[in-house]
Amino acid sequence: MSETPLLEYDPEEYPLELRMQPLPEPPPPFWRTPKGIGCIVVFAIAVVGAIVGGVVPSAVKKSKTGGGPGVAAVTWQSNGQHIRVYFQQDDGFVYEGAWDQGTGWSPNRAQLFQAKTGTPLAAVVFAPAQVQIHIYYVDRSNVLQEYVYNNGWGKGATLPSPNLSPITSLTAITWNESMSQQTRVYYQRQDNTLQEVVYSSTNGWSPGQSLGNLAYPGTGLGAVATSYNNVSFHIYWQANDLSLHEYIWSNTWSNNILQWSPVPASGISAVTWPDSSGNPFIRVYFENPAGTIQEVGYNGTSGWVLDPSALTDNLVSLRAPISAALWVNGDDIEIRAYAKSNSSSTHTEFTYSGSWTSDNLSF
Repeated sequence: MSETPLLEYDPEEYPLELRMQPLPEPPPPFWRTPKGIGCIVVFAIAVVGAIVGGVVPSAVKKSKTGGGPGVAAVTWQSNGQHIRVYFQQDDGFVYEGAWDQGTGWSPNRAQLFQAKTGTPLAAVVFAPAQVQIHIYYVDRSNVLQEYVYNNGWGKGATLPSPNLSPITSLTAITWNESMSQQTRVYYQRQDNTLQEVVYSSTNGWSPGQSLGNLAYPGTGLGAVATSYNNVSFHIYWQANDLSLHEYIWSNTWSNNILQWSPVPASGISAVTWPDSSGNPFIRVYFENPAGTIQEVGYNGTSGWVLDPSALTDNLVSLRAPISAALWVNGDDIEIRAYAKSNSSSTHTEFTYSGSWTSDNLSF
């Protein structure tokens, strides 16, 4: 199959519609309320997009190739707060960067496994008595694979991934349902539709839903699982007209067109948490035409708004993959987002804890 070319991109041709409506402060997290005790849905999402080197002025045109080395971040709380960031280096290996409360970022990077050059990455974590981390990647035969930490690292399953696009992104979600761990992984097929892969701890891996609308070649992918009344999924992706879309599963699939247009093949990532009534709050991140990461938010029942001030102090690499993760810091929500810096080969860490700050990492 011949590769579908990416569109030439002029930021002035596809302006980002800005609704200058600030996002409200997050409410107390659901799991800090009496209703939420014992009802936590453990989730972690990580998402990747395409990446090429370069700068972001309007004269720059995108390469007609997709894919690119991904980044995937997970967080959890167990005897303190923890972050793990997964990324590929030039030797083809995927590495782990580790941050732990009290010690900060480790100077050492654990070498984990080899993957296809430019592999997308997604990761989930669930933390019962023993923390488990599952990384999803594409091997050198263009097959979707899993690498697992469960009291030590090792090869996981080979996932069913027919017709996997060579420029796909990946995203994944996980939760516990009726004492069974559930995971969903999403990828782009060669016909540019999206495909779900389903895991349950009772039935293993199997193909899931084929999501038939055509996505932009090399679209970023982001996903969250929300748990108001019943678990529902929200999958974020970019259509051929560059608009941002949301597939929603809540007993049936629906497609919601959002009002914003990321740059073509932008990285996309998302996080979620519930308010005191269990209503989902969602934040979605993507690259805007200015070359910075934009945040848009859904606040319970109040609809989608755009925060014009978020993550604007650092340029990111053109079509950089983005990965965001979330935890509770006392009674506050803390969000971390990761993307390749425009000015170096390392990643920038964006941190929200009441306001946004950023820091350049050593990897």
